[in-house]
Amino acid sequence: MARLGTDKFVVEREKEVATRLSPGVFPTGRQSEWSAQNRTLTHSVHPLTNSVALCVAGKQPREQLKTDIRTYEQDQRIYVCGFGTTPDERLSFVNDTHAVFSAIQSIMDARETHVGVDALLRMSALYREAMLRQVRVLQDARDSEFVRSESDVFQAMHAVWHLLEIVYVTTNAGLSASVVPYYMEWLNFNFPAPAAADGERIIGSSPDSNALAQNPDVWPYVQKLALRGHVTTVANMLERIAPAQVLSAAASRWARELAQTARDMPLASSDETSGSFNARWRRWNSGLQSMATNIGSMLDKADDDALSALAMVVDVMRGDADSISRVGDTWQDVLGAVLLYSEPTAQTERLPALAQLVLEQFESDDFTLVDRTLAALVRHELPEFLVYCNQIDAWLSAHVSDLMQHIGILDSCRRVFKVEPREHYLVFLGERYLTHEGLWRVAMDYFGLCRTRVSQNIMGEYIVRMPLESDRKAQQVLRVCERYKLTEAMERVHRQLGRQKWQRGRLGAAIAHFVRVSDSSAVGQICDQLWAEYLASGQLTYGPIIDSVLATSAHDRVRFLTVYRDFHECYKGGEFKRAGKLLLSILVGEIAPSHAVPDLLVDSIPLLEGDALVFGADDTLELMRCAESVAQSLVDSDVCGVGRDELSIFNVACARNLARSYVMQ
Repeated sequence: MARLGTDKFVVEREKEVATRLSPGVFPTGRQSEWSAQNRTLTHSVHPLTNSVALCVAGKQPREQLKTDIRTYEQDQRIYVCGFGTTPDERLSFVNDTHAVFSAIQSIMDARETHVGVDALLRMSALYREAMLRQVRVLQDARDSEFVRSESDVFQAMHAVWHLLEIVYVTTNAGLSASVVPYYMEWLNFNFPAPAAADGERIIGSSPDSNALAQNPDVWPYVQKLALRGHVTTVANMLERIAPAQVLSAAASRWARELAQTARDMPLASSDETSGSFNARWRRWNSGLQSMATNIGSMLDKADDDALSALAMVVDVMRGDADSISRVGDTWQDVLGAVLLYSEPTAQTERLPALAQLVLEQFESDDFTLVDRTLAALVRHELPEFLVYCNQIDAWLSAHVSDLMQHIGILDSCRRVFKVEPREHYLVFLGERYLTHEGLWRVAMDYFGLCRTRVSQNIMGEYIVRMPLESDRKAQQVLRVCERYKLTEAMERVHRQLGRQKWQRGRLGAAIAHFVRVSDSSAVGQICDQLWAEYLASGQLTYGPIIDSVLATSAHDRVRFLTVYRDFHECYKGGEFKRAGKLLLSILVGEIAPSHAVPDLLVDSIPLLEGDALVFGADDTLELMRCAESVAQSLVDSDVCGVGRDELSIFNVACARNLARSYVMQ
């Protein structure tokens, strides 16, 4: 069988897919004329989805042409095409297997080592259940070429995954000394033969043993049963045939003998030693050898079609390689019969040698992709196996490489591949999922659990370009950033959300986002907007907005608005001394913007002129210092709505309050 060279173990190109535009870009049969008229095609790829916009463009600007050109209706069209997306029919499967994948990574992280065999077997079984469930869903769907193709893909994936589980997890974990029963179970489950319908048809068309014995399909059917190890069914069929009067006495006798021998076939059990089983097997096989010799002697003396067909069944069951090869249609059939009848205690390590002997009997050019994949697996040629898995489906190569990583057998691929195989295939699958708008969250997990710089960069670039249509999606995006430590992307998303909330008038939420990224400039601008709205309306309504971000923000502007709100509440409540202290704390602490200071000084006038002494001498001097700073910055008659007259009134009030404070003190 031809094998791949190491130059094949590089990143494979996607299969090229032709997309036909309808209506076409140029009139049918007039491509040359169209191209000669200064036309070409240009396109633009959507940064997040699988969409490509395609339209006609000029090779040169039309103004530079010496002669006018003909126009076509198609020149005005823009074509939007799609490529390489995940079909909606797979969404349930993708979500189910994503949950299993995430669980395996969680187990690995918790144990800080390779995942245990028991856990891997459970997770592998969940993967296979999801594949089989998808096959059933497709079988129930309306028949179409797509459905048939998808069904074939999932059946192939299950066959590959099931055998990988047997070869590298089940039997290699010491759970069984022999790979044979597991291989036969795999073979009969994934490639059932002979078809049960064939047996029903043969029995149904043969009302008695004579008709059954004369049925031309019965002996090939029995031989296939023997090849697949269905020895009980073989015995049942032989017992139905044996009483036929059309058979020779010898054929009837040996049919009964073989039926009993088939029922007596030894089966290994967990409480039996290998020595005991091997002794029983040798006795059973010796009986078949004697039977083959006796039947052969009879056939040398006289031709007997039934006896000859019976001899072939005996030869298959005694492990005759030539007979097995003649009856077997596929290499999987032949390998199964060789294991079952020649080496019933073979372990996994024996598979490559046996598989090679069997594969040499077949023409490799006739092999399907699934044949090549399975052949590479049983020969333990893992790099080649991974390449074939990716040709079957991107999902298969990604999850197979992940399983191989946890089993500890991926190193052989690393020595051959030019890239890290697990990371490459997981990223490749994640990029596929990104083309479907409903799978972006799943794609993020595949990228994130790669734990590579490349995957981190892809996540960051995708997230900052993702439209955030709702608060729920925004929170999901931020959780992804937090989980995978995408600090730069998180900051950009917070700024984007802050701008969105600001534009929609949700100022509290906007402040919260800007605070998370320490964007003092944006927080200050929003607070200035709230202050300006207060000055314009005279209504202090920003309280709920500030309260919503107070616990998370220590920004000076937020503190200013908060303290100023408290000042107003105290003043309205008649708590003048407390109100004065709050107002003074704003001015002394310099938490207010400079343009708000004149308004704060004006707010102090009623307290300075009130009956009770609110500001002492030192406090009054501090107010006057602030007023002096404001006076130095005046360049015209009005500052932030506060005129010179109001400042003059403030100065007079300060002078009176200072005199009063000296007298009272």
